[in-house]
Amino acid sequence: MLIRKKLLLSTLALTSTLLLLMYCSLNGVYAYRNLTRMVEQLAAELQSTSELRSELDRMLRLSRSSAYLALDVPPVQRSEFRSQVHEVGLRLESYKEQLLRYSESDHFLADRSEELACVDEMQQRLSAIVDLCKPDNTAFGSTSSRWIETEIQMMVDQVQQLPTFVLDRMRLFRAEVRSRYRALIVVITASSLTALAIVIASFAFFRIFVVKPFKDLLSGSRKIAGGNFSHRVRLNSNDELAELADALNTMTGGFVQVRDNLNEKVKQRTQEVVRSEQLASVGFLAAGVAHEINNPLASIAWSAEALESRLHEVLHPVAEGDAAPQFDSQQIEILRKYLCRIQDEAFRCKGITERLLDFSRLGDSHAKTLTDVDRAVHDVVELVKHLGEYRNKHIRYSGTEYLSAEVSQTEFKQVVLNLLTNALDASNDGDEVKLSLTADARNLKLVVTDDGCGMTDEVKQHLFEPFFTRRRDGRGTGLGMSISYRIVQDHGGSLQATSAGPGRGTTMTLIIPIQATPDESYEDTYEGLKAAA
Repeated sequence: MLIRKKLLLSTLALTSTLLLLMYCSLNGVYAYRNLTRMVEQLAAELQSTSELRSELDRMLRLSRSSAYLALDVPPVQRSEFRSQVHEVGLRLESYKEQLLRYSESDHFLADRSEELACVDEMQQRLSAIVDLCKPDNTAFGSTSSRWIETEIQMMVDQVQQLPTFVLDRMRLFRAEVRSRYRALIVVITASSLTALAIVIASFAFFRIFVVKPFKDLLSGSRKIAGGNFSHRVRLNSNDELAELADALNTMTGGFVQVRDNLNEKVKQRTQEVVRSEQLASVGFLAAGVAHEINNPLASIAWSAEALESRLHEVLHPVAEGDAAPQFDSQQIEILRKYLCRIQDEAFRCKGITERLLDFSRLGDSHAKTLTDVDRAVHDVVELVKHLGEYRNKHIRYSGTEYLSAEVSQTEFKQVVLNLLTNALDASNDGDEVKLSLTADARNLKLVVTDDGCGMTDEVKQHLFEPFFTRRRDGRGTGLGMSISYRIVQDHGGSLQATSAGPGRGTTMTLIIPIQATPDESYEDTYEGLKAAA
């Protein structure tokens, strides 16, 4: 169901509740209005009967005081009696019209047949009295006067019965009002409970099918925005929110796929850069080692030439027929000296080339194995100190023997080489670069200290950024420290640079865990991508 249909359904439910409450309110107001009108009608009827009785009492008094038996009654008194009879007639007619009007407008208390019959009888009596009291009636006598008084008294008695009819109807009205009141209470209670149930159901419906999907979508979006790209938003609302959640899941899946592809490409490019930098380091070392090997090779060539000349003299006498000279102890010692020199220089060349070949191995450079880090640092130091450009600079290494750690031997040597050559490049002739290797229960610590040019705050801030270099000779690609930082981060360690300022030297501190940390998805984070770039 779409959201707009859900909202429409909730609106209709609330509108129905409102209409139901309005009906109950209007019904109560209408019932109160009818009750008030009925009370007003009953009060008006009682007032009319009271006024009619007053007029009849006055007419009764006039009939007794007029003394119709006496023929000498003044005409004025007779005229006053006739006027009162006329007034009573008007009152009766007005009362009858009032009863008929109330009967038409009030169907609840419309049964006024007894009152109407009583009024009709009184009008007949009054009509007879009017006919008898006409001025041209010559038959009027004492008998007629007594009859008139009796008729008027009967009319008074009938008027006295009218309030009893009203009271009877009021008793019926009270019972009916009580019945209607109870029924209205039941209707209002049922309507209120129904309205409350509709409101609760609407609230629950809106919360379950509208609010909860919104909250789930918002919570899932926050998790994905927080870096949990494996999270997927699942909504069963079958509306626009479900479509939005599916679109978000599709977008997240596409982003993860693109990220994985980029990570793989970044990893490949990073390995290529590391190997390129390593090959450049090998070329740099090879150039220096080639010059270093010239000396032992020259010594080997000179010793071999001298040895050949000495053997030629012994094996080829000057004159034919002369006996071959005998080797004395001095000559044998000279020969042994030449042979030892050749052997020593050959082993020296062998050691230099082995260290160079060991450094230049490009196998699985990321594989972490148990490595003698003390020996690795020592090999790098021995390899670098023979380079011609660093002959006038001193290297002092103090390490911990037989210190092993789970690291990539090739990458670890690459980091040590970068730190050492940077320190040597920053130092002047005659300066000393110190390397110190220590360890505790969890980490190994390599500190490289020089007394060279030092670093400014700007250099320290951008030191590990790719292609950043401040070498004094203008050489270098600016990738050495960036690659070293990535290698250290990949090993779960840290690399920090401290310097008191320009001209006051630099200290590089390398800390790497002895036990290899799991390959947490370093390159899966934005920082890893930034560092690997």
